[in-house]
Amino acid sequence: MSATASDDPDDRLAREAEDVRLQIAHAHALLYDRDKHFRESRRQYQRDYYAQHREEQLEYQRQYREAQRAKDPDAYREGKRARTQRWRDKHRDEVNARLREKYRADPEKHRQRRREVYAQNPEEQRARRRAYYAANKEKQLAAQQRWRDREKRRIAAGLPVRRVHRVARDERFANLAAADEFFEREWTDAELKVALRSIATPPELWAEWKRDCLKARAAHHLATQKEELARLEKELARVRPGPKPKPRPTPEEIEKARLDAIGRQINERLRHREPPRRPHHLDPAAPHPHLIKQDQMGMNR
Repeated sequence: MSATASDDPDDRLAREAEDVRLQIAHAHALLYDRDKHFRESRRQYQRDYYAQHREEQLEYQRQYREAQRAKDPDAYREGKRARTQRWRDKHRDEVNARLREKYRADPEKHRQRRREVYAQNPEEQRARRRAYYAANKEKQLAAQQRWRDREKRRIAAGLPVRRVHRVARDERFANLAAADEFFEREWTDAELKVALRSIATPPELWAEWKRDCLKARAAHHLATQKEELARLEKELARVRPGPKPKPRPTPEEIEKARLDAIGRQINERLRHREPPRRPHHLDPAAPHPHLIKQDQMGMNR
């Protein structure tokens, strides 16, 4: 008996993946709407409060800074320096981009400044380098070992020794233009045929590899989506008021419940029931009928 299209494992996997994807999209939408409403209401409250008490807030900040400065000037300067450093660490890319622009505007000025600083305090600069090396000795040794291993691999592969050095801005742009011109050149048909023939893969191996990759990718994607759906459902249930939702029954549990209901109906139909007892119509104080002697030879008077 041939299997139908609905029994195909690939079809079941695709349907299940689509169902999970829709559930995840719905959960994401609910979480996004809830968080957006909370953020907007919070921002609006903060704007209204600051607009109503702007001068009070500014005066409070000024007084707090003055009190901290008067209480401990050294600690105030250290805290200010730490706050500035935290801001720089948080905006490191922006700060580095600004410094690069300043350097590119006049690189010779910065080089001359570094030479002057080094000429003024050569021993201090050397001591600082030695202190940094001593504090980060393991890190420096590991970096040196990685560089030596990389150079050995390059030499073993027949590649030239890597020499990276700083170049001027104009020279760097010229090198990039030359590289683009080299790599963007047009290949002839003969060159392309030779290159493709050398790396050609048999079609049957390519098709088998593609099928395996698609199946593995689909299975991994489905497992990841199920984990994401479970996380979203937990997040939604965490803040949802009322009783916790019951887990969705499995197909086996649904079939078992259906069979139990059928069995209960059959039992109700086939069960032998005793007739209901009629209430006693005699006087409760009268003796039991079996205790009354019956005359067998005439009418009982």
